[in-house]
Amino acid sequence: MSWLDQLKGLREKIEGNYVQRMAEVATRRGRLDRFANELDVENMLEQMNEVLLGGGARLIVNRSWQYGFDDDDFDEDDEVGDEIIYVLYWHDGAPVEIEVRVGIDKDEAGYVMVDDEEVEDAPEAIQSALIESFGEIAELDD
Repeated sequence: MSWLDQLKGLREKIEGNYVQRMAEVATRRGRLDRFANELDVENMLEQMNEVLLGGGARLIVNRSWQYGFDDDDFDEDDEVGDEIIYVLYWHDGAPVEIEVRVGIDKDEAGYVMVDDEEVEDAPEAIQSALIESFGEIAELDD
């Protein structure tokens, strides 16, 4: 059997399964985008930037499936679910950031983490966690 015939045979074997898996991945990522949009995290961080930092911060939005080739921390063995990572980044003499991770785990459950602390996936809970995180950064006492 020739090389090209072997490749064509392999394609026929994987095509249906591979196409189905890619469709499932696209569906899952679409659900994650809708979930994140419903929570409105990006808007919350933009408002924090305007009101608290006078627009002096930078909002970075990274989708875990959009791998950056300059990412030294990438490990192919990591079993991480899809996430959208929002980082509000600024300097107050040193680099400072607030990070929000919105994701869907392997059980298809949505989750939200603010600075590595899991919070309820409701806008009010996220807002409270963001205010608390900013207060800690600003070293505000209650």
